[in-house]
Amino acid sequence: MRKSYNDLMSKYIYNDNLSFDARVLNLVCIVGTFALLASAIGHIVEQSNWLMMLLKIVMILGAIILLYISNRFNVHKYGRIAVIILFCDVLFPLVFLVNGGSNGGMAAYFVLTMILIVLLSKVPTLFIFMGIHIVIVVSCYMIDRYYQQYIIPLNTFQHYADNIISITVAGIFIGLVVKGINSLLLREQAKAEAASRAKGEFLSQMSHEMRTPLNAIIGMASIISNSNDIEDHMTDVKKIETASTHLLGVINDILDMSKIEANKLELVDMNFGFRKMIDGITTVMIYSVEDKKQELMVDIDPAIPENLKGDRQRLAQVITNLLSNAIKFTPDGGQIGLTSQLIGENDGKYSIRTNVLDTGIGITDEQKSRLFRSFEQADNSTSRRFGGTGLGLAISKKIVDLMGGDIWAESELGQGSSFTFEVSLEGGDEAGETQDNAEAAAFDFTGKTILIAEDIDINREIITTLLEATNITMDTAENGEEALKKVEAGGGKYDLIFMDIQMPEMDGYEATAAIRASETAGAKDVPIIAMTANVFKDDIDRALAAGMNGHLGKPIVIDDVLAMLAKYLT
Repeated sequence: MRKSYNDLMSKYIYNDNLSFDARVLNLVCIVGTFALLASAIGHIVEQSNWLMMLLKIVMILGAIILLYISNRFNVHKYGRIAVIILFCDVLFPLVFLVNGGSNGGMAAYFVLTMILIVLLSKVPTLFIFMGIHIVIVVSCYMIDRYYQQYIIPLNTFQHYADNIISITVAGIFIGLVVKGINSLLLREQAKAEAASRAKGEFLSQMSHEMRTPLNAIIGMASIISNSNDIEDHMTDVKKIETASTHLLGVINDILDMSKIEANKLELVDMNFGFRKMIDGITTVMIYSVEDKKQELMVDIDPAIPENLKGDRQRLAQVITNLLSNAIKFTPDGGQIGLTSQLIGENDGKYSIRTNVLDTGIGITDEQKSRLFRSFEQADNSTSRRFGGTGLGLAISKKIVDLMGGDIWAESELGQGSSFTFEVSLEGGDEAGETQDNAEAAAFDFTGKTILIAEDIDINREIITTLLEATNITMDTAENGEEALKKVEAGGGKYDLIFMDIQMPEMDGYEATAAIRASETAGAKDVPIIAMTANVFKDDIDRALAAGMNGHLGKPIVIDDVLAMLAKYLT
């Protein structure tokens, strides 16, 4: 008997595979059955009022049948309504009147009915059912107080039966609550463990992704240092450049993810040419496409305005991520398509849908559910087969979300994939795109003098070598204090200062503040540009607050350096 009861509870009440509604409704069925048996036995033993007892039994039996039907066909919505109306609003006054009015069993039944309303009702119907039931309860107790002649006395057997049912109800409900809390804790623990595993796998993959290009850089540098063949040097340098670019991409993904985790990823609006942006992306990507003998087809809707306003860099980052994945996961000789379409315009804002389609390996429905999660890839084997950080899509989703848009994927395993996102951008000024890149050969800064404050020898060597072709005169300082002394001694000879941030003796912020406070001619107005590996928005804001005019991140991109020089020196 005990085993059967435990099996019954495990199957219909404490089964985590059942929905909460189903478990509560099953519980009501079981308790209702107990009440039905108790009423029947109470009638036989005490020979209670036939009519009222029969009515009570019919009501309970009808409720149980309705609940069984709702569970059988998974229509728990109707089961909830049946329970609330029959058990709470019909059976309560009926049982109240035939069970002696106010007593311990009715108090337990009152608590049970109120719990059922709370558990099974949904806002705002909760307040409706609760209000109706309270009116019924108050009315019953008023009858008990002023109209005792309408109350059928409680027989002895029913009194004990009610107490037993009350204890049974309380025990089952306590068990259900404990089981529910335990299941919740187990689910939260499982989520935490899954997140920990995902981050552990992510860190392991990051170690591989960073060490691989570092190994190539160090190895190629060692080969160059031990070889005298100039032609071999050029090939090896190209390999170093490729590995360095990959390493920088990994670092950028990690930094972007860190910003997202800290909720510090922000957009910077600027005027830009949409087609020019697409051309720039495809120009970079075409080398990878040709290397795999793939075909890249680009179709830009002519209705899209030439000039738009938005975060060009982040928008390009999303498209680049999608194209990179398409190229990576499409076999040699496959096809890749990039289309952008104007889907609407309202009050100067243009809704643009961009789609990247490929004939690659595709993904399953289960994998799609994890595509845009941080620190996860569609398949754990993906990183081993194709490489990558697994952050690109998570970062892309965050960027699209910040732009007020949406991103989604459609795919079948082995049938290729289609990634689509929609964003809304303002129309740009007629002046078009601000200058954000340049070519060294196009600039001649003869007669201009700059100061480079940088404490790392190789960094000073890199920037001075890259700028030699511009004919600009360059001085260097190894820390902020030396930079301040050179500015004060120069008497206004510097036309611009590139300022590192983390330096000994005096950092870049302190040096900038000291220069701005100096009485030396031109010190308050000379353009000071941060040139630093501190690249978060907080770092940029702090540099500007310290009195700097602009910010350039490391590793140095010569086009950005030249554009900055052109902005302030021409």
